[in-house]
Amino acid sequence: MSSRRAVIKSALALGVLPLHAATAPAQVPPADAPAERAGTPLFAVELRTGPSWDPARQTHEQAHFREHSASLRRLREQQILILGARYSDKGFLVLATANEQEARKLIEQDPAIQNQVFTYTLSPFAVFYAGCVQAPRRRG
Repeated sequence: MSSRRAVIKSALALGVLPLHAATAPAQVPPADAPAERAGTPLFAVELRTGPSWDPARQTHEQAHFREHSASLRRLREQQILILGARYSDKGFLVLATANEQEARKLIEQDPAIQNQVFTYTLSPFAVFYAGCVQAPRRRG
């Protein structure tokens, strides 16, 4: 299975990627990608619930969640969002941008960040062991 397909399946299974986004352009550069794309700095973004999070609502019912999903979809279409996942009560993104300032600017444009539904931390992300993320098979 190609690494692009594996990333898409993982994101779909984790609920980070809407089903219709699975046809978006590749997010993980193939092994034969141009050096400038393969060498783009990566940044890890951890999303946590913020002061505006309503604990009485499900995630998809939160204020600005639809806009948040649209923001992630745009980053994916621009080949900036490399990976998105949820774990525990957190979200995790890997972004490919020229520098940390650009990564922060993009995250801070997200309406859910602007309205404090989510807060974030951002750190450089250095891959020391390349691999493949695969989603478990869906039941049904």
